Amino acid sequence: MSLATVALRAPLVLIPGFSLDDQLRKKGETCAGLPPSVGRVAHDLNQLHSGAAVLLDPGRANYSPSLLVHTRTYRLRLEPTKRGTGYLVKSIDPLRLSDHARLSRSCLLVRPPSWQMVPELRAVPDGSDAQWQDIETAWERLGTAYAEKHEVPSISEVQAEFLGTVDRLIDATEEITTREQRNAAPFPYRAISSTGGKRNTPRAMYEFQLVGRDLPPPGSFVRIQGEEETRGQVNRAEGRSVTVRFDQPVSWEKLPRQGALEITPSTVVFQKQRQAVAGFRSRDTKNSGLLPALVEHQVRHIPATPMLPRQELDPEQLAAFRRALTTEDLLVVLGPPGTGKTRTITEIAYTCATAGALGGGRTLVTSHTNRAVDNVLARLPEDLVVIRVGVEDKVHEDVKPLLLEWQTESLSQEIHHTATMREQAYRDAEAAQPWTVELAVRLDQVDALVQDEKTAALRLDASIQAVGAPHRERLTELRRQQADQEAVKERLDQRSAEVQAKLRSARERSDAWLTGWFHRSMARRRERQLGEVRDGARQAGALLTDLQTGIEGVRTDLDRAVREDPTVRTARDTREKVAQTLQAGIQEAYAAADMAVAALSAVVPGQPQPARRGDPAEVAAGLHDVHGRLERWLPLIAERRKLAEQWHAAVVQDPGQLVPELVRYAQVVGATCIGAASRAELSGVDFDLGIIDEAGQIGVADALVPLSRVRRGVLVGDDRQLPPFLDSEVEDWGEGIGDPALLRLMSQSALERLRSGLPASHVVQLTRQRRMPAEIADFISSAFYQGRLLTEKEHRHTDPLFASPMAFVDTAAQPDRARYESGGRLAENRYGRKGFFNTCEARLLARLAAFYHRRGSEWVVIVPYLAQRAAVIRELIPLIGDSQLANASVGSVDSYQGGECEVVLYGFTRSNPRGQIGFLKELRRANVAFSRAQRQLVMTGDLSTLLRADDPDFRKMADDLHRHLNSRGDLRTYQDVMHRLRAAAPDPEGDGT
Repeated sequence: MSLATVALRAPLVLIPGFSLDDQLRKKGETCAGLPPSVGRVAHDLNQLHSGAAVLLDPGRANYSPSLLVHTRTYRLRLEPTKRGTGYLVKSIDPLRLSDHARLSRSCLLVRPPSWQMVPELRAVPDGSDAQWQDIETAWERLGTAYAEKHEVPSISEVQAEFLGTVDRLIDATEEITTREQRNAAPFPYRAISSTGGKRNTPRAMYEFQLVGRDLPPPGSFVRIQGEEETRGQVNRAEGRSVTVRFDQPVSWEKLPRQGALEITPSTVVFQKQRQAVAGFRSRDTKNSGLLPALVEHQVRHIPATPMLPRQELDPEQLAAFRRALTTEDLLVVLGPPGTGKTRTITEIAYTCATAGALGGGRTLVTSHTNRAVDNVLARLPEDLVVIRVGVEDKVHEDVKPLLLEWQTESLSQEIHHTATMREQAYRDAEAAQPWTVELAVRLDQVDALVQDEKTAALRLDASIQAVGAPHRERLTELRRQQADQEAVKERLDQRSAEVQAKLRSARERSDAWLTGWFHRSMARRRERQLGEVRDGARQAGALLTDLQTGIEGVRTDLDRAVREDPTVRTARDTREKVAQTLQAGIQEAYAAADMAVAALSAVVPGQPQPARRGDPAEVAAGLHDVHGRLERWLPLIAERRKLAEQWHAAVVQDPGQLVPELVRYAQVVGATCIGAASRAELSGVDFDLGIIDEAGQIGVADALVPLSRVRRGVLVGDDRQLPPFLDSEVEDWGEGIGDPALLRLMSQSALERLRSGLPASHVVQLTRQRRMPAEIADFISSAFYQGRLLTEKEHRHTDPLFASPMAFVDTAAQPDRARYESGGRLAENRYGRKGFFNTCEARLLARLAAFYHRRGSEWVVIVPYLAQRAAVIRELIPLIGDSQLANASVGSVDSYQGGECEVVLYGFTRSNPRGQIGFLKELRRANVAFSRAQRQLVMTGDLSTLLRADDPDFRKMADDLHRHLNSRGDLRTYQDVMHRLRAAAPDPEGDGT
């Protein structure tokens, strides 16, 4: 973490912003941690004795530079007053996880002598100073210290010169591209209406009824003349009506009923470009190696990886995939039309986002156009967390569910549903409280009964002991006599055995010759002894029998005495009653515990039911454990319920609080190059990989914007298609610039710059196209790609009009008056557009479009001039009866770059005896138009004009095209094709000429 303390010399004075009290009151209803009043803010700041954690925000399109000042629980946005005497408190918000994350990277600890709050600007004490310059200087030093700490190399002279040129490029581009808008005359209006019909609440969209024929172009930014805070964008312009969507809701009462709209050029793009340049210059970027790679083409080695994609890729795509995963700075992927750029990008994005072994992280998918971004996002697997950041009206229908606003709304609804169920669960869990109280009461009773049961048992034992005492004494004495007699009998049995053994020995020796008489005498003696011993043993046995009978009698007497004695009987009855009451109390305690645990389980699942035990003391101990667990949970449940209710209310009131969390967990984010920096939601978000699609259309200044946000970049595109600015535009602008380095940078895309400078290891060329039939692709390969484009597509031609997938309808045989172009003031008067139109070609293109429309084919008409587009649409609407489809399916070459379609109808428009072709000489325009076709390309034009074009490069291309059409295409005349079209469907006007 980078940290610096700023000890200021004077107090900092705060002034509450407009409606700050209302803002604080509304947020305080749903957000924890906010101060109870605005007056509390200064107190909270003064309690931060080590200083307040501060971040400096350089400002965005919609607000000025400001300080983000953090207390322990909330954050303030402070803007310096115009005179620099203090700070306006613009907003107060609770601290979020994203705030902690930003502070953990770097911050200033600002420590003034005190913080003061005054009620209004006029109350600021004389001599007060915001000390903005001191804070800004400290912030810059902190950034420098951070760069030095992390050993970020200083920028070289070449890099500094390059960044200076880019700054001049941004200035020049802004001046040139906004000149016409800045000089445009205002558009008077005579009436306003609310688009929703409601006037009592502020709305963002209103409809203006204009005076006069001129309309501001759709998409242009306007404001009401004299009203600085009413900036908006033209959503629709039709007839005399213009619909404007304002940046902020505007009250009906504040709108002048009559006035004028004036065009106000948007400077967001240029601001973001300048911020990106400043980031590179101050070394405040994610990877210090990107600038050397971009300027001096100094790159690091790309490590090999065995990673495989989900889908099969061809060898060149696989090479691009693997290098993109491990490049440490920049990689260029060149993809001619149909070579699978989008497929390759999706595999790179997916694997980068999910491959932990490669340190996978968040991926930014960006491009100059919304169409290119949407093409990629629409093909990403559903198991990725993908977010689209952009304007809903400009995002493709298939991708709208990925929009941040849509996902926020969806998540808000899901949270609302879940929170509602959760709150019900908490209400259900409230039943645990009375049951816990009931359990405590029952446990007190059980504890008392356990004690009573022990006392009753002791009393019973004492009664039994008292009644049975005499009998026990007699029993003891009899048992003693019995033991003594058993010992006597045992000795006699032993003596009997000994005498019997001696008798047997004497008898065995009684026949001896000399001693027989002695042994016979001993035998007789032993017989007498044995008789005496046996008599004694029989007497002892009889006595033992009498003793046992006596013992049993005494036992019987004892049992009878215990059973029949009134004292014992009373004690026993008492104990049994206590035991029964105890069991009943235990069951009631179990019931209360079961109900409490069941209620608690509504919000704390997995709670074990009380275990059933036999011993009352163990039962009581177990139930006390359950009661203790319940008492620990209940306060937590109450707090959780409060938090859940607050969170629910906060989300309902302001779903925007969910946005940082959605972005935080996103694996892939899609946005245009400028959108990636102009949306506040992405501020401070780190990206591991940035993929810039259609990079051949993107200028260096635009490319720097996403590159300043990523750790490494992959630029994908085709430098043989339309560049950011056409050569003819750069030539026109060059007359007023006079700076060769600036003009060179202006005419060059980021892709071109890198392709020509990076080593071969960092440039991958895709070569296998699968979009177009070979008849089309082979000409494109030869004319624009030095024959390197290979076709891997099986095509079965089934078109009923033309014998080849590549066809040309030549208007050269038509009369001059019919086939020649028109332009200038006639084009503006008839179609309201500059440029050229050709009625002959417009009619032909419209008839061809209607033919393919009736066949159910997917088709587009591409023309080079907006006036010709209007002419085609006018001819087409009566043929298909759908003005919306006609407007959507007829466009300029620029509008269709990056797209593809089954049938492409392209009209050259230019037809004149001098061979003038204007900006058609930009051959990349033809490449874009031709390469959109998936099955059929039909070109219309005047071959006599094209073959004698005043530009030699275009003339050569036209000559090559003519030869290719003769060998592998289908070259038809205007009359022939119109005859076929009339046969397929009669001309609504009768002649079709």
